Amino acid sequence: MPTLTRLFQSVSFISLTSVLILSGCNGEADIVVTSDVVSAEKIAQIRANIQTLHPDADSQLQAKVLDTAVRAVEDMVFIEGGKFMMGDFGMPCDADPERPVWRETENMCNASHWADTSPAHPVELDSYSLSKYETRVKDMDVYFLAHKEPLTGADWREEQPDHEAFRPDLPAGTRTWDDAKNYCVWLGKVTGYAFDLPTEAQWEFAARNRGQNIYYATDNGFLESPRNTDPYAEVDGREKQTYPVRMMPPNPLGIYGMQSNAAEWVNDWYDPEYYSYSPEKNPKGPIEGVELELDSSTLQAYKLMRGNHTGEINGNILIRRKAGIETLKKYNSYGPRDSFRCSVQAYIKLNAKGVSGN
Repeated sequence: MPTLTRLFQSVSFISLTSVLILSGCNGEADIVVTSDVVSAEKIAQIRANIQTLHPDADSQLQAKVLDTAVRAVEDMVFIEGGKFMMGDFGMPCDADPERPVWRETENMCNASHWADTSPAHPVELDSYSLSKYETRVKDMDVYFLAHKEPLTGADWREEQPDHEAFRPDLPAGTRTWDDAKNYCVWLGKVTGYAFDLPTEAQWEFAARNRGQNIYYATDNGFLESPRNTDPYAEVDGREKQTYPVRMMPPNPLGIYGMQSNAAEWVNDWYDPEYYSYSPEKNPKGPIEGVELELDSSTLQAYKLMRGNHTGEINGNILIRRKAGIETLKKYNSYGPRDSFRCSVQAYIKLNAKGVSGN
């Protein structure tokens, strides 16, 4: 398993493979980063990119950016491409709603309550990588500090600095899609890899264990709360709270939190009719947004979210789609249950040699 060692203390240089030291000035902390996934040469390249992108950041902040970037590469799960039927592939009408098993039957019902998940349609994807974790609060904090921007939920944090919505290992809340997109693109600039948000098709393919006919992205395809989903479902007052990104077991691909925690932004624009005209090969969503009147009286275009918020009733089928506002809100507007995970858009697996696949 990949490991990352971080020592925020004074250290002396030792020439070892995959070790890099950032020497702080004026007695500031030093950092040692070692990785079984990211080579010493690649770490050095990332460090040089950080110094170019954030020359005014002090050594401690540069060390935190390095730590965040190396961990982001380590957390990537390579997903071999393939073909699958995307969307509502149906569910036997007599299936147990918490333990459904797909089978061919004449008595077939829709699996989803939402019209925009139909029709099911063939999709073929190239290989790519996807983060095993949702982006964490601590990751987004480093991003905003590096860009000298207020942290999301700044006023809320000032009023309630110990509020658990800002615990470092919770999914990072966002104001809107722009926060998610900008973070992943920034990781790409820092690491030199093709980081981006996943497409909707990539998200569903991974959640369904490479496109299998399963309904829940748990370790066994069933809902067994609180063992593998909604750990706070039976805790009064906490039913809708998010939880640490690796708290529940991962799906068979080793990816955490795709069943329930925070809903996740993907790269696509939202069009409820998109499945009727989606291309088969590597679909990327509509070319532009479709103006819709959904939760307000104003016509506007929406970006797309996948997954469901923790505690959401009838929102747990994997094919669930959700429209989200695309443009930035003020810093005070903060959705602690609207998060994301990054992907690497490359058909070659990342490895210790530093191959990017770009």
